[in-house]
Amino acid sequence: MLEFASPKKILNVFRSLQIGYLQRFVGFALKNYPLLGLSVVLHLSSVVLEALAMQAFIPLSAITAGKQISSNNFAIYLLQTLSLPTTAKYIFLTFILLFTVRIITQIISEGMLGNITGNKLPALLVSRGLQNVLQNIDIAEIERKSVGYYIQLAGEEAHRASGILALLVRSGGLLILIALYYAIIFSFSPMTALGMIVFLGVSALSSYGLLKKIHRWGTLNMEYSRIYNSIFVDAMNGVRSVRAFSAEGYVMERFTDSLFPQKRYLFLIDFFTLLGKLVPTLLLVFSFGVFILLGAQLSRTAFDYAFVITLLIFLMRFFLALGEAVNMLLKAVSEAKAARDISEVITTSQNAMAKDFLPFTEPIERLIIQDTSFSHDKTRPVLEHFSTAFERGKVYAIIGESGAGKSTLLDLLLGFYRPDSGSIFLNERDITTISLKDLRSRIVLLGQETMIFNDTVARNITYGYDASVERIRQAAQIATIDEVIQTLPQGYETVLQYRGTNLSGGQRQRIGIARALLRKPDVLLFDESMSALDPTTKDTLLDTIIATNRDKIIIFVSHDPAIREKVDEVIEMVKWQPQMI
Repeated sequence: MLEFASPKKILNVFRSLQIGYLQRFVGFALKNYPLLGLSVVLHLSSVVLEALAMQAFIPLSAITAGKQISSNNFAIYLLQTLSLPTTAKYIFLTFILLFTVRIITQIISEGMLGNITGNKLPALLVSRGLQNVLQNIDIAEIERKSVGYYIQLAGEEAHRASGILALLVRSGGLLILIALYYAIIFSFSPMTALGMIVFLGVSALSSYGLLKKIHRWGTLNMEYSRIYNSIFVDAMNGVRSVRAFSAEGYVMERFTDSLFPQKRYLFLIDFFTLLGKLVPTLLLVFSFGVFILLGAQLSRTAFDYAFVITLLIFLMRFFLALGEAVNMLLKAVSEAKAARDISEVITTSQNAMAKDFLPFTEPIERLIIQDTSFSHDKTRPVLEHFSTAFERGKVYAIIGESGAGKSTLLDLLLGFYRPDSGSIFLNERDITTISLKDLRSRIVLLGQETMIFNDTVARNITYGYDASVERIRQAAQIATIDEVIQTLPQGYETVLQYRGTNLSGGQRQRIGIARALLRKPDVLLFDESMSALDPTTKDTLLDTIIATNRDKIIIFVSHDPAIREKVDEVIEMVKWQPQMI
């Protein structure tokens, strides 16, 4: 059922798409690919050439009907300028020439545009998006969104965002072509042109409901796609747990509950955009069939078939271009959210890394937490006016029940989050005045789960850090993992499996410890980083780490008595409790 709307309502639909991001996105594309501007010029030129070529049918129609040729025509003007006869033969050759040039320019422009929007720009969006996720976007924001959200951005949404740019270029050319065809039709048959205005006005007002639905379907398509991507990744990463708990049916039910709705919305979008493209042309052909039948019967004179056929050619090209423009509009509406999301990711620049700070060059002598509060949820504080201090040359153990804020405190020290109140100082300098790059080169955090990559042992230890083979082996020896590595088929060049499945949990943790020690930071943070080690190995490793890093601040988060016995000071954190009134 058609839903009519005022122009104001239609305008509100476009406002709901938040088109403002397009300015940033187009500017980003033009800045990185100046040839995009040339492809736009060529594309628009090819559109104008088509309109000029199609004008040749007007004098051809006049010649066929035995009428006088008007000189107000580009084909006639071109032939007269070249001193060539204005016969049907030469007029048709002019049409062939202009249309040939139109096709050549279109091929060049489409080739350039396709290479940029289908190849180079998606790759740049993915790499820039990943860089911003790793550097600029707050940890809290990343944790709030699903893994499927970022997988979508790195996959099809990067191509969709680039496709929006291609749609803008092509639709801009189509709008110019539509305007030129309308001008030709108006000069050829003013009454037909006026009738078209009425038809198009009614169609635009009646399409309001469909426009809203397609925008909504596009949003739901993105949401369901992100959900099933997240479920798929979680299932693959936790396949052991899925099987251990016999949860295969549950996981598949969740997966299919999001997969099939996504495909249904995708079908609806494609189907209705196809209708938007073809229905106007279908109505045109049907209307002309009726017109010719009635006109031939009612006219007392010979029916002017040359006029009707020429008008039909112009109208078919007009409505084909209009249908294509509508198709692109609906496609842009359905994919607007994808392009907007990736545009926000690539333009995010809120990180302290992007700011100018005075360099932090002195060794960390003291680490002071002063009256610091923090909460993920404002109704449930994690830290409440917490204060403590750490000094160089000492080893600390932080203990406390689950939820007391131990791991959160370490996250604050690394700048993953900013305190809601209070301050953190390195020596005498507030942590907010130190760049995150300087901060994280001086403080290293090692968690319970060590991330192992499908790469060599050596590269898993260096993890982007430039170090010699001797230094890598030295770090591995301190972490008591060197002997294990030597027994592997290619030693340090052995490629580890995804997530280190060809290593034990304790071996993975020791590779992580070697990774941390290699960087020689001022502050070493261990968050349950030895939980998988046997008591003998753990005892040896603790003694080695403490002995070789006596000039640093070492902080263990652990309830292990073996660790508490070896530290200089134990700091107990208490879980926040709401006050009873």
